[in-house]
Amino acid sequence: MTTQKRTALVVGAGPGGSTAAFYLAKQGVDVLFVDKETWPRDKTCGGVYLTSLYPMLKEMGCFDAMYAQQACNINTMRLINRKEDYIVLDVDPFMIAPRRFTDDQIRRAAIREGADFLENYEATSLIMRKGVVKGVHGLYHNEPMDIEADVTIIANGAHSELSRQLGAFVDDPDLTMYCFRGYIDGVEGLVPGQAEEYYVPQGVNGWSPICTTWLNPHYEPGQAVLGMTITEKALRESGMTMMEFYEYWRDNTKFGRERLHNAKMIDKLRGWRLPGSRKLAQSVYPGAILIGDAIAAAECAFEYGIPSAMVGGQIAAGIIADCAAKDDFDFDMLNRYQAQASAALDPGLQFNGMFRDELLNKEDVMNDFFDWVKKQPGYPHLSFSGEAMKYMHDVLGLEIGITANVGSQ
Repeated sequence: MTTQKRTALVVGAGPGGSTAAFYLAKQGVDVLFVDKETWPRDKTCGGVYLTSLYPMLKEMGCFDAMYAQQACNINTMRLINRKEDYIVLDVDPFMIAPRRFTDDQIRRAAIREGADFLENYEATSLIMRKGVVKGVHGLYHNEPMDIEADVTIIANGAHSELSRQLGAFVDDPDLTMYCFRGYIDGVEGLVPGQAEEYYVPQGVNGWSPICTTWLNPHYEPGQAVLGMTITEKALRESGMTMMEFYEYWRDNTKFGRERLHNAKMIDKLRGWRLPGSRKLAQSVYPGAILIGDAIAAAECAFEYGIPSAMVGGQIAAGIIADCAAKDDFDFDMLNRYQAQASAALDPGLQFNGMFRDELLNKEDVMNDFFDWVKKQPGYPHLSFSGEAMKYMHDVLGLEIGITANVGSQ
């Protein structure tokens, strides 16, 4: 068995892990990042990169390539409620692109900056010494290889066995989302640059405070990314499978029939599980920092996980670079990450949680919101984030305390 020794080890080369590797290398830290897949790899996801990430992507030197590969640039969103009433609002423009392209650009940026990379490396368990993470045991091309490190960033997603080993895995059925995605052709009625999100249709049980079906325009006219997202709790209560939910929406709703009556799948449906949160969970353990889906850092209203992962990776890199400069990786030094990451992420996580709990999760309030929006001067050319925050503050009487964009932060 072979063994490597590094200053910093990053497990997972998705957006969060690759961002961490980039900023570690940029600050002169000896870093190796690893991934179990052969790259470029696909990732089952909606493929949304929000506007808030653009400055970071530009600093990493990969924005232009990602932007050129996008399937669609979204600037408006149509929300359809249970009664199939809808509103259309502006959002900060964001890109949708297949992650086999875009994630690879972020990974390549880290390598260009000087980070070392191993693909086909599966981290199987943590190396623990006296309660401190000292790296990982794993398989490199199916051959045993240990990688020891002063600090390990765990960024290998929502199924992370390393996170489970630390007891850090967050598993709340009301915040855990079951999802699938596929590509479809022959879709009718989509507006270029407009995403559509459909909430639980009448006629089915199991209320979900997040959209159950979504359609995003893809490369060619008539093509779309089709997805479904529903909380584990709501799916259990419905007594249905996700496919049954989708087929009901397709066959028994006005928009389902209009959009898909001539549509055909051009790729098989692929599923995943996404744990979300209203507040960043404990993310630091002796010798390790957890980021992204490995610590359930996706927000729980619109299911965006990439921003939390990338911001977490950037902050973790700064903390570790300071530890390396002082040659001090004690828990107290690493645990500064918790305060910094919470300060950066919690306002958005908490606001999206409030938006979900107080508006999306209450059918009568959601219907009233739709009616209220359509009466505002300037509709439909209004900001989604601005109108949502105004309604929650002025009508519902909630203390907001944030200026982040709803649905586009």
